[in-house]
Amino acid sequence: MAHQKAAEGKITYPPGVKEITDKISNDEVVKRLKMVVKTFMDMDQDSEEEKQQYLALALHLASEFFLRNPNKDVRLLVACCLADIFRIYAPEAPYTSHDKLKVHLLTYTQRSNIHVEL
Repeated sequence: MAHQKAAEGKITYPPGVKEITDKISNDEVVKRLKMVVKTFMDMDQDSEEEKQQYLALALHLASEFFLRNPNKDVRLLVACCLADIFRIYAPEAPYTSHDKLKVHLLTYTQRSNIHVEL
C-alpha cells in the first residue's frame, strides 16, 4: 500500500509536540498525545496538505508501542486519534487490513475505559 511507505520517512508532529517514543515517561507520552488528539480532532477530510503532512504520524500511532502500551490513558488517547484518522482519511484508511483489525480491536477494548456519568 502506498501509504505504508510514509512510515519510513520522518514523522512530522503538530507544532509544540515533541517526538513520542518509548524513551519518555508515560506522563509525558500522555501529555504529548493530548496535543496530537486535538490536532486530528480539528482536521478536515478536505485538508489534503495536512493529511500528507501527518501521514507518517498516523502510521506511527498504529505501531505496537501504542497499541499494546500497558498504560490505559495512552491506549485511550491513541484510540481517539485512530478514530479521527479513520474519519479524516476515509474512505481510504492509511493502514493495511491487518493493521485495521488491530486498530479496531484497540478501539473496541478501550470503550470499557470510558466512564460517563449522567
